[in-house]
Amino acid sequence: MAGEDRVNTPAAEDPSASGPEGSGYDAEHRRRPSRSPRRRLRGWLSWHLVGLVAWIFPYVYYVYCWLLWKSVRHDDQLREPILSALESHGGVVTMMWHEEVFPSAFAYGPLGGDALASTSNFGRVITRMLEVCGCKVFRGGSSKGTRRRQVLPDLIKYMDRAPRCLYGLTVDGSRGPAYRMKSGGLVIARECGAPIYLVRTWFSRNLRTPTWDRTAIPLPFGTLQQYALGPYWVPPEADAEELEAIRLHLEHELLELADHSLRRCEGERERRPRPGFPEGWTPRWAPGQLGQPYGPHDLDPEQPPAWSKRPAALAARQAPPRTELSDP
Repeated sequence: MAGEDRVNTPAAEDPSASGPEGSGYDAEHRRRPSRSPRRRLRGWLSWHLVGLVAWIFPYVYYVYCWLLWKSVRHDDQLREPILSALESHGGVVTMMWHEEVFPSAFAYGPLGGDALASTSNFGRVITRMLEVCGCKVFRGGSSKGTRRRQVLPDLIKYMDRAPRCLYGLTVDGSRGPAYRMKSGGLVIARECGAPIYLVRTWFSRNLRTPTWDRTAIPLPFGTLQQYALGPYWVPPEADAEELEAIRLHLEHELLELADHSLRRCEGERERRPRPGFPEGWTPRWAPGQLGQPYGPHDLDPEQPPAWSKRPAALAARQAPPRTELSDP
């Protein structure tokens, strides 16, 4: 479970494994190659420039989103189910596509969301932006295996201890590919006994950036759609095969949710195929229909799968007493 969060140290980082046997070479003798004055100056300038951006940009972002929220019509089907799930279960894992990451800090901050930001220089800006919006931030990322192994146990440990924890995960990662779900969120839900909700925050008017995920920058004077589909449960005993089956189903459901919001925006101007969606993908939800917790398209509603209901082993799980928690 989450308590076992040890990370194996690679042999290259073990002083006893460094250098020829009996040579007396150890970690104290290893030195980083010296950098030229130009590189040191460039690093110093980069660090402080990013620090300046991290001080200014979050407040610009907050004001822009506040004005944006005031200018749009709201279709909010997210806040009530998420708050209800937090009240009932203490911890919730929400999953979204990376394309909607721009408004997510402002959207989930008031709910007390917990987020993951990369350890890069740009991650400093994102971290500060999330904190200004009221989110709890963990530093890490999924692009490097060692970093992922260090972060995932910490996320599990924190949720396992916290009386109230809401994770907002962009499940196609920070580098993609777009619309392909990774399994980290499923592992967190399995280890912590937390429900999963698929969420969508989408504006009818937005600009698309030329990035791998075509990030949407919302524009004012439209409609804001917010949806939460769930809960989904990962059985504590789920093995790799069952985890993959759940991942594939949730990936399809999240694609359906994205398509549902796009169809509502486009109306008769609906475009097919959708950029980035799997080749040959077509929706199975009826127009205007928001799916059921275990999906109406590929499963028998008379015999829903085990992971569409809360496992009996988790029924007695109670949130731990409220305590002051430090960063993991």
